[in-house]
Amino acid sequence: MKKAITSAALCVFALASAPASANEYETVFNELDRTVREKFYDPHFGGRDWAEIAARYRSQLDGVTTDAEFQRLGQTMLEELGVSHVVVHLPGENRPTMGLGALWEMIDGSPVIVDIDPASAARGAGLRIGDRILNPSAIRGPRQEPAVLEVERCDATTETLSVPRESAYWPPRQRTISWSVLRRGDGRSVGYIRADRFSDDAAELIDAAMETAGKTDGLIIDLRNNSGGNASALRLLGYFTGPGPGVALLSRPFLETLDGPVEAADLADIHRAYRVYTTEAVFDAVGEGNGAVMLMIEDLGERRYHNPVTILIGPETGSAAEGIAWGAKDQTSAILIGRNTAGALLSSEGFELPSGWRVTLPVHGNWGPDGRDYRDQPVPPDIATTRTREAVCRNEDADLVAAIGALEEAWLGASVESAADSVR
Repeated sequence: MKKAITSAALCVFALASAPASANEYETVFNELDRTVREKFYDPHFGGRDWAEIAARYRSQLDGVTTDAEFQRLGQTMLEELGVSHVVVHLPGENRPTMGLGALWEMIDGSPVIVDIDPASAARGAGLRIGDRILNPSAIRGPRQEPAVLEVERCDATTETLSVPRESAYWPPRQRTISWSVLRRGDGRSVGYIRADRFSDDAAELIDAAMETAGKTDGLIIDLRNNSGGNASALRLLGYFTGPGPGVALLSRPFLETLDGPVEAADLADIHRAYRVYTTEAVFDAVGEGNGAVMLMIEDLGERRYHNPVTILIGPETGSAAEGIAWGAKDQTSAILIGRNTAGALLSSEGFELPSGWRVTLPVHGNWGPDGRDYRDQPVPPDIATTRTREAVCRNEDADLVAAIGALEEAWLGASVESAADSVR
């Protein structure tokens, strides 16, 4: 599934091109309005009155004199739809701002650095994991200018850093799925699979990972930095649940045929598709189903994994990764650990507008086989953890600690049940 990362939708562009004419902005606005009316996946707009929303923002066009102002107007209008994957893109010649070659998470209301790209110049500039950014508005800015950051160190001292702006973590690291096995002193083994993206090669990588990790006594699947991808995530889900319906992808042509909200009966006879593990295959399957397809979970037979499974999730878990998290929560006995996911599950597509403008809009929604609308609902963990700055500074990982604890508890429960069975 195509994905526009949530943070990209919030980018602010500092450099505006020369002012365009009012007529040009009106032309672009009218095409933007038309594209939303015709391409947005939900013909009912989630109960919102799109005509009223568009009319309200159209009345503000007279005050728009620059591309940056028009971009803000259009972006604010789209955000009234209340969904992810909505972005108004400036014309190609405008240079977007950039951030840092680092990841941060909001902790106690401030961004805290939790990871730094290995190749980032931020390290040489003095940025460190655990730094609290005291002036977050300085993070993004013109790419040719450094970010002048006020940071609070782990020892509570403060410092001013001049950090080059960079674009990191996209495209994601290769290979996007990696794995390892830990052998414990008690004779048990634990498999660890880190999936940073479900790309077109993910199904093959998942099979390779499970060829090794599938022989362990317990499994940890780390989706905390997974930005999404496509339905290849269902291949992983197939290792932990039986075959059958996985997730329904529905788009406007199908939803327009319904009188109201989607119900389970509406999904009973829609097109079924197996092994839809590339982005192209997903869009083809939706087309073959005239706007609706039930993506099926394969029967993996003896390759199914029957030992305890834990899945790590967090605020950077988005799109297709949230789909597998919902699937695991609803259809398997896996234990989800961490914090709420991003709430950005819809899949999107880009559309051209006049004068080089573009817009990204959701074109597919996601429903469970029972008719449940996942929409952009964040996935809550079964075991919630709290990420503190103190723990980040100590390089502690509460999610992994909780995952090991959950596996050990599952092993203990299985041993007790086995002992009880032997007595009976």
